[in-house]
Amino acid sequence: MDRNWIGRIGHWPLATKALTVLAPRFCFAHLLRNRGEARSRCILSFDCDFPRDIEVLKRLVQLLGEFSARASFACIGQWVLKYPDEHRLLVASGHEIINHTETHPNLYHPSYDYAREKGLSREYFNRISSDARRLEIERGHATLSDILGVAPVGFRTPHFGALHVDDVYPVLANLGYRFSSSTMTSRVGPVPFQAHKGVWEIPVSPCPEHPFGVFDSWHSIGKCNASHSEVGGLTSLFADLLDAVIVGNRGGLVNIYLDPWDAVESGELRGMLELLRERSILTSSYRDLCDDMDEVSDPSCQDRGALQELESKPI
Repeated sequence: MDRNWIGRIGHWPLATKALTVLAPRFCFAHLLRNRGEARSRCILSFDCDFPRDIEVLKRLVQLLGEFSARASFACIGQWVLKYPDEHRLLVASGHEIINHTETHPNLYHPSYDYAREKGLSREYFNRISSDARRLEIERGHATLSDILGVAPVGFRTPHFGALHVDDVYPVLANLGYRFSSSTMTSRVGPVPFQAHKGVWEIPVSPCPEHPFGVFDSWHSIGKCNASHSEVGGLTSLFADLLDAVIVGNRGGLVNIYLDPWDAVESGELRGMLELLRERSILTSSYRDLCDDMDEVSDPSCQDRGALQELESKPI
């Protein structure tokens, strides 16, 4: 039997919808079967997409500090320019900064008041030209470096997943970047791989109830008719994810994405941090994960196809 059939179905919308209804937990378990991570760790990443997200950064940093938790923040150049002090707080608190482009194409959304601000981009990252994508990345890098005093070594595609385009990897390599976290486990598997000449791609973990998507606050509590908006719903799903990935002392990587405003205002983040503390699970930066992977990876493997062979090896 082909063990990769569920991963391939992840590219077919109608099939994924049917399986999400009929057998979500089976698909979830199957997608995570090759975790490839020897050390139990969780990466908490936050996308600072809108001004309301930036408004809660001080509270978010305080909450993370209460639990001695490290996090990674995907930052947009135009907001760093407009709100420099709030972003500098992230650096001063020891958190990781990720390049999330200069303007975040397709930030505008007609259904939400906070996403209808004048000037928000309506272009799709995967539909603009390759040169335009390159400029978005390079300008974002320059802004973050100049204003925050730290040069990012990681990237996240705006809205990632289906909007991610592989031609970003050579751009990242030219900037000396070490990683991207812009793909979904349902499309590429749960194991990080070198996408291009030393640039690791680190897939985002899936939702236990919606395994062909990602574990994020947007679909869970942020959007209209959110899937898990009941009090404690996101925290409960997080417990299920931890149980599935970090099981039997084998270890595993949990990589999740949250929107700062939703995570703080809902109260769910506190519950999630309490779970991590109760289970003594390390919160890690992407940079630290890359350090560990670089120590054990095969330098002769420089592309996704070659690194597929390493999936069964612990990293």
